[in-house]
Amino acid sequence: MEPSKAYALLDLQADATEDQVTDALDQAVFKVRDAFLRTPIVPQLSHKRVELCVQWSDVAQTLGVHALGGPVALPHLLPKGEGMEGLVRGHVENLRRCRNAMATSLDPDSVAQLGNLMLNLQQEYMKHFMKVTEDWSTSEEGEGHVPAREEPDWMALLAAIRAHDESPGSSALLHEMVRKERKRMRAMLSSSFSTSG
Repeated sequence: MEPSKAYALLDLQADATEDQVTDALDQAVFKVRDAFLRTPIVPQLSHKRVELCVQWSDVAQTLGVHALGGPVALPHLLPKGEGMEGLVRGHVENLRRCRNAMATSLDPDSVAQLGNLMLNLQQEYMKHFMKVTEDWSTSEEGEGHVPAREEPDWMALLAAIRAHDESPGSSALLHEMVRKERKRMRAMLSSSFSTSG
């Protein structure tokens, strides 16, 4: 990358001080990291954020600056759990571990690696969720569209799963949550496959 492009990406002039470059880089990486920490993992958006962090890493190398905080190690992940509750629980915990690790640094390479890991975890989770709940589907889950950002509340979903397990007759809430989640996931999976090919 040419230095002129690196400065332009940071919206700085070529005579910017090292402190100005470092501050601009930290702010740029912070925005991406904050999105990973606070918003649902939507494959297309997450992929773009990972690419953005790779770009910020190139900028840092080109301009010879270091981001705030050093590299962080990838967390130890739990294996995929059994049944719907185990699947959801394991996924939530793995995302929590990734986000906790990501929150400790503004190193663009670390944010990119952890973001990519979260993206892969989400795609695998969606595939397994669709498989585990395939017997719950009814006529394409009905009409309408569920935005990718409308992720269900994890605690509410786990509570609905437990209520269903304890009393299978009281599963209307879980069926509705599964229906909406399958519709949301189907759209994300089809769009991620169409852009990856």
